[in-house]
Amino acid sequence: MTNSPTKTSVTGGASKVALHQKTKPLAKPLAKTQMLGKSVDEQILQIVSGKLGEKVVRTKFIQMTLSIPGVVGACYVSQDAQDQWAPAVTTPTAGRVPDRQQFAEHFSEKCDQFVTTGNVQTTALPWMGNLYGLFAPIRPRNSKAEFLFIVMQTQSAALLATQTAQKIVQASELWLNGRDSADAEWQVRALAAIVELVAKIESQETSKSAAEELANLLANRLNCSSVAVGLRQNDKMKLTAISGVGKIDQGSVSSREYLQATVESETRKRAGLFPAIDDENNFLLQAHRQLAAVVQAEAVYSTPLYTSTDECIGAIVFTGDRGMLSSGQFRRFVDTAAPSIVSSMAVVNKVKQTTLTRTQTFIKRKFTWNRQRIVLTGIVLFCLLMFLPITYRVRCNCMAEPVRRNFAVAPFDGQIVSGLVEAGDFVKQGQVLAEMDGRTIRWELSSVTAEREQSVRTRQIELSDRNVPKTILAELEYDRLVSEEAILKYKKDNLSIKSPIDGFVLSGSLERAEAASVETGQVLFEIGPLKPMRIEVAVPSDEIAQVRVGFPAKIWIDGQEDDPIIGEITKIHPRSETRDAQNVFIAELEFANEDERLRPGMKGSVRLDCEKRSLGWCLFHKPINYVRSRLTWW
Repeated sequence: MTNSPTKTSVTGGASKVALHQKTKPLAKPLAKTQMLGKSVDEQILQIVSGKLGEKVVRTKFIQMTLSIPGVVGACYVSQDAQDQWAPAVTTPTAGRVPDRQQFAEHFSEKCDQFVTTGNVQTTALPWMGNLYGLFAPIRPRNSKAEFLFIVMQTQSAALLATQTAQKIVQASELWLNGRDSADAEWQVRALAAIVELVAKIESQETSKSAAEELANLLANRLNCSSVAVGLRQNDKMKLTAISGVGKIDQGSVSSREYLQATVESETRKRAGLFPAIDDENNFLLQAHRQLAAVVQAEAVYSTPLYTSTDECIGAIVFTGDRGMLSSGQFRRFVDTAAPSIVSSMAVVNKVKQTTLTRTQTFIKRKFTWNRQRIVLTGIVLFCLLMFLPITYRVRCNCMAEPVRRNFAVAPFDGQIVSGLVEAGDFVKQGQVLAEMDGRTIRWELSSVTAEREQSVRTRQIELSDRNVPKTILAELEYDRLVSEEAILKYKKDNLSIKSPIDGFVLSGSLERAEAASVETGQVLFEIGPLKPMRIEVAVPSDEIAQVRVGFPAKIWIDGQEDDPIIGEITKIHPRSETRDAQNVFIAELEFANEDERLRPGMKGSVRLDCEKRSLGWCLFHKPINYVRSRLTWW
């Protein structure tokens, strides 16, 4: 096995360039003082000669375009995934430019013609206030064509804009072609590294040593903080290797988090990066988030290992610098190397299987018994074995649920303005979950307040006139209005629906339910704490007679099989119910869950240790009972 990961070159000692090329930070925009006094050619030369990233180069070209007199907007135009021409979302945009819908309606079909001609085209933009647009096609050697689109105030500005645009287009094509050449050189170095990686993996004798070699090599070549490899064994994911670690403690917190990340990668069936670039998938990468917190890494990247027949054999988890793990070259290298890694691991497993087959053949050749003696001895041993007393065990499925649930309900009839949380979010006690519409309440409160003041004046007038009946009516009206005013003030002060406890939102989402009507007491959110948790064991109805309160249980939660939970049955529901199309009785266990390893909805398997029975009874009592229930004469 290789040593702990160190920073090395791509192909040994020949080169000192790492496989991943970190994207340089965006340069500051060109100041106006820098632009003045320089010709267009000098500015272009300064941009393309600097070692800048693609986004910075394009930004500077856009700024140059905006400095042309009469130009009010500029952007890059390219084809999206549906082959529709539109302003590119990954490149800079400045000034007044059409949005994607406007561009699709007026120019998407014409852009193919503009690319074919290859000339700068000028067209009127009446739907943008009689502005004019200029299309300058950019056609690099090994990339898709795109446009530099310029918006001008007048048609007279087109001549100067055309000259500048042609120079920018030529410089862009030269810069993109040079970048492609550098990318080709990186591909050659990456291929050499993959060949070396495959060769060293296939030289190992066992899958465990191959996984250790893989983890250490990847950590060294990619300059990662750590690399973990998980392999599927007996239909379960198992943490097999961590870079720089000789012997893995499967019960440690970090090992469990590595394992959870590999399981999450297998479940997602695609690569995952935390923190996500677009922040949309962070919620789906909870195991990656926890691993990053435990190992104190900026980012976590994972990729599952699938064969050509879509069979998952394992997963690889990387931790390290966020800029490195999110770089395009790093992800391309991992995606390219994954099929080769799968093939090399298959070679190691095949050699191992061949060695096992040879051992079995040797044993059969050395121990040749008489067939009758073997049969007679086997029958005697079988009969004796059937009377062996063993603990009868029942296998069941289980699910984790919170011990108690709290509900956030609507305090009165009204409408929801906005929902602030959704299922799966962690909330604190008193945190606002949703807001109700208070405009109608405030209007009614103002009206009732005015009426109450009016009733006071009416009472005073009737009292001065000594009109006792009307005075009493005015007092009653005043009392009614005071009560109504108190109710409206209560509604006004309770427009925010808050969480009653700390916990996770188990159900309920009003994120898109604007102006939704709710009634008093309607349940809007269900919230449950994580400590403690209740484990519900689904005992089959044909096994409930063997289960008692106080019997020990061993629980394996999916994804946490290396650290089972030990407990005992505390309660058995008296009535059966149907779960997963099976008639079961629910038995309960409580778990403190101090480390919050259990979450609501987690599933697993349970082994219940019942009374001691003979081995024969354990094996055959079910088929015997089935026959008895079908034969009336027995």
